[in-house]
Amino acid sequence: MQSTEVHIERPIRSTTPSSWCNAYDPNAQPVIPKGQLYGPTPYDINFCFPYVPRALETDQIKLEPFIPRLHGVAFFQHATSFPEDFHFMRFTPPDTLEGLLTYVELTYRRNPANMLFVIIDKATGRFGGVAGLVNCDAEHRTADIAMGIAFRGYRGTSGSVLTASLLLRYCMNLPTDDVPGLGLRRVTWTSHASNPRSQGLARALGMRMEMEKRWSRAISPEKVSNGRMLRSGDPCDSQGVDDLFFVMCFDDWEAGGQNTVAFALATVRYEAKL
Repeated sequence: MQSTEVHIERPIRSTTPSSWCNAYDPNAQPVIPKGQLYGPTPYDINFCFPYVPRALETDQIKLEPFIPRLHGVAFFQHATSFPEDFHFMRFTPPDTLEGLLTYVELTYRRNPANMLFVIIDKATGRFGGVAGLVNCDAEHRTADIAMGIAFRGYRGTSGSVLTASLLLRYCMNLPTDDVPGLGLRRVTWTSHASNPRSQGLARALGMRMEMEKRWSRAISPEKVSNGRMLRSGDPCDSQGVDDLFFVMCFDDWEAGGQNTVAFALATVRYEAKL
């Protein structure tokens, strides 16, 4: 009988504390030189998807890239005048214009997966708000709609319906359609569980609620929480929120979502005071 030789590997020695460290500083704030706060000239949007103007406009509004030199001050003025508009959002407006410009530069322009748009009233040329796409993935053909903020003259005018409809058409239409789009497979919309307006808009556009994510994120004190108690001993004293995730996939789009959005774009009228 032939014997089987067994080799026993020698255990790897554990590293000593002197051979590694953890220099992470949670309070470290990136600093951008003042000369870079407004981005390069010409402004490079640095987005992983092509910008398709035709898919992002109606006879009433159009969505254009956010350019800090043109739109930064107006956005900052709105954010500081109406902080309540951000109570359901992850984003907390900075106290200074420089802080806001830093946020836009790092979160959007330097991250090819994110894109911030401005909402323009075509009749007046005025700037009415912002909307974004984040977590865009060109390989897996996905994107998330995020950061929808309407200025006071644009609010309550059905402008949000038009804006969201344009973003969906841009994402879901095929490049070969009459109005060409990106041909994505999945678009996600995240709503705070206590924000019925956001949820209602997603449903009105044909998006399905796919899941509820409890204790989705920790929030700062001025935000709206889920109202539930933290457990004793929780190392983070920040309250939490629950989020609802709505989706539009390409098969939902082909099965009726496209018609819902097309109807909204063709029939919804608004009269913004911009």
